[in-house]
Amino acid sequence: MIKLIALDIDGTLLDDRGYIPQINKEFLKIAAQKHKVRIVLCTGRGASAFKIAKDLELPCSLISANGVYVFENPDFPPIIKNYFTEAQKKALIGFLDNNHFEIDYYIVLGYEQDFQMIYKERTNYDSYFLSFVNGRKQFKPTYPAEKLSKFLEYPISHIGIVGKYEKLKKIKEILKTLELNCNIILYYASDNKEYAFLEVLNNDASKEKALLQFMSYINISPENLMSIGDNFNDVGMFKISGISVAVANAPEEVKKAAKFVTSRTNNEGAVAEAIERFIIKRDG
Repeated sequence: MIKLIALDIDGTLLDDRGYIPQINKEFLKIAAQKHKVRIVLCTGRGASAFKIAKDLELPCSLISANGVYVFENPDFPPIIKNYFTEAQKKALIGFLDNNHFEIDYYIVLGYEQDFQMIYKERTNYDSYFLSFVNGRKQFKPTYPAEKLSKFLEYPISHIGIVGKYEKLKKIKEILKTLELNCNIILYYASDNKEYAFLEVLNNDASKEKALLQFMSYINISPENLMSIGDNFNDVGMFKISGISVAVANAPEEVKKAAKFVTSRTNNEGAVAEAIERFIIKRDG
């Protein structure tokens, strides 16, 4: 019996325009109100995730920034914060600030500093990165700095690098050689599969680890969990779920990791399809 839905946002809950299809809203409401299923949004998004939670128009919890934060209620402070250790942030930021990879990267300060994002000042930014920055400015303080190391005194949730997928694959391998016991996540940009996000987090920060922490807190077992996603950072959730669902628009590697693949895409109400099959029809 499903008691919790762990739901990715981009490419899963949202359509390609960035809206929640009405059919998804309707079926999530049925799951929550009639079948008493809890909903937790699990996303790589940071500050912008709060608007999506509000747009859902249902009580929900939130795991944001790929597992850095767990909010039982998005209107209140997080119950879990998986920040970098002092050694991790010093080594990582020092490494990036002192090398010349020709990449666009940033840090995000903690909840206590209102999720400020500071990105490395460069002469030439990739246009996709600038679009990402401009979108982020709509939600929280976002600005450039010559040296990110001057922000080491603050809690840092994660470090992000934005660029072409093939280039970031190589950067990921370089970062692995630092052996800092970090979680390094590479996943496609939801709106342009040529680009990707490479995120470095504390090793306790991932969707699946934060989800396990949350389930322990609310006393729900993995066999009572259904996860729904579309990207590489969702695969960990699939592995701990009683039912795992990849949406039809997911890459083939992600589909292979799930127990079920929807016939509908994110534009067609894939979330509603999963709820209908595994909650409504099973419960009657």
